[in-house]
Amino acid sequence: MGVESTAAIVRTLREPGFRPPQLRADLSNLIVMVAQTGEWHSTCDLVAEHVLPLLRQQAVRLVEVARAGPSAADGIVVLQDTRAPVRLHPDSEEHGFYALSAEHRRNGVLPTLGGNRTCSAKAKGVPLDGWRATHLGDRPYVHAVGYNAEEIRRIDGDSSVTLRGRRQPIYPLHTAGWSRERCQGYLFGVWWPKSCCRQCFMWNMRWLCCHLMITVCWEHFPLVEQHNEARRWLQFTANLGRAANTVDAYGRAVHDHLAFCLLVGADPATARADLVAAWIGDMLQRPNPRSGATGLANATIQQRVVAVRGFYDFLVEEEIRERNPVRRGQASRGGRRPRQGLVRRVEKAPWIPNEHAWNQILTACESESLRNRLMVTVAYDSALRREELVSLEVGDLEPAWSLIHLRAETTKSKRAREVSFGSVSAQLLVAYLRQRSEQFGRVDGALFLSQSRRNRGEPLGLSSWSKIVTGIAQRAHVPQLSTHTFRHLRLTDLARADWTIDEIAQYAGHRDLSTTLKYIHLSGRELAAKMHNATRSLHADRERRLAALAEVW
Repeated sequence: MGVESTAAIVRTLREPGFRPPQLRADLSNLIVMVAQTGEWHSTCDLVAEHVLPLLRQQAVRLVEVARAGPSAADGIVVLQDTRAPVRLHPDSEEHGFYALSAEHRRNGVLPTLGGNRTCSAKAKGVPLDGWRATHLGDRPYVHAVGYNAEEIRRIDGDSSVTLRGRRQPIYPLHTAGWSRERCQGYLFGVWWPKSCCRQCFMWNMRWLCCHLMITVCWEHFPLVEQHNEARRWLQFTANLGRAANTVDAYGRAVHDHLAFCLLVGADPATARADLVAAWIGDMLQRPNPRSGATGLANATIQQRVVAVRGFYDFLVEEEIRERNPVRRGQASRGGRRPRQGLVRRVEKAPWIPNEHAWNQILTACESESLRNRLMVTVAYDSALRREELVSLEVGDLEPAWSLIHLRAETTKSKRAREVSFGSVSAQLLVAYLRQRSEQFGRVDGALFLSQSRRNRGEPLGLSSWSKIVTGIAQRAHVPQLSTHTFRHLRLTDLARADWTIDEIAQYAGHRDLSTTLKYIHLSGRELAAKMHNATRSLHADRERRLAALAEVW
């Protein structure tokens, strides 16, 4: 019993004015039907606590049915047919019915992710239709369906099913103009989860509150939370195991797009390419909150366009739209002409410190704590990303071989890899582990622990490492320094040391070699070799001419 169906039943029981005229005053001809597929026990407990007492009080007939087996020929199971219900029966093994989860396991398939959910139609429709055919026969009946005011498409499809005039469908919530949110607020002051099968925790379960769902911080993007399809899409993205930072960035991007749509009075379901272009133009003209300049950074706009394109892809898959208004670029492959995307990509080379800046950075690091100095050397030696560095555990290190085993779950590419560290890092590591043991008495667990009074002994967080690097940058008078600079410098140094592109990619954990190529360019290796070959024949003459400058002394 989901939010809308429960709200419709409760309002029918409580408010005579809400009842259809076909109902008798004593509700003796009202039948509340429940198709049991294997519900969450928590939902059934809510029904038993709040709804069943109302049914008992007015002696309303409750019929709970389920399938007896995988085939329609197996028939149905009537779990209860009573005017004094006490509980529902969600456990298939205990009550002897065929749960939808059993069918999925038997067939080796996942729950339907969206669109026409045939699994639900079969698991609910077969037992309900079977009971009605047996007990109502050819008699006409009124079928009240709990579709809310926004479910126009579902109503259009359902209203066409009349069974040769025997079925008269009505939609009391739609007639009353009640949305899902209105129904949720009506139900006893408690949070009513979405009705669903126990194993079906995919993105179409928008309101499912359970520990199997990946938590999304909806307060960061309230417009996404309020938009039905946007929320479902972002929850799906999170459930696929995307990094928390990726989910957050996608949520903020779609929130920004929805805010623009709200500003100009547009609906994403009908938005055209010119609206997307206007949104991009707005991002190019608005003040940059970080630099104060005009326009957001090119990388930020690119990221937001990619996220919004994914959101519109979802609307197309859901058949809410016919096509995606966010045009894709096209490479010149297979004889096709290349096509520029909506936003031209500006490729900026990462900042690499020269020898003078690097010496300033290392001098500033000398006043840091032992832990922070070790973090700097390991970040450089192993070319670690910020998340990879702070996620290190003592068991990930193999000091005898100067190796670090990076676990797949801590890396951006979700692939495990091995990196090394140098002799200076090894010396600092020995000293730090001794100090760490004296301070916290721990051997295993997170390698880098907080030394603050508030979080003493807890694993060091991402923001803490960022603040440490910011402090080093300020003392070194090198504002360009970031947590990623150590990684950039290390990979560039490997390119200068004639490592191959494949070796650098493996060490860095890159999936795409084009990402690794920029370190080859930054190293100047190819440029220097080409320059040397081009000027070899002119070298002697140039040296002779330049030598004249030395003769002035």
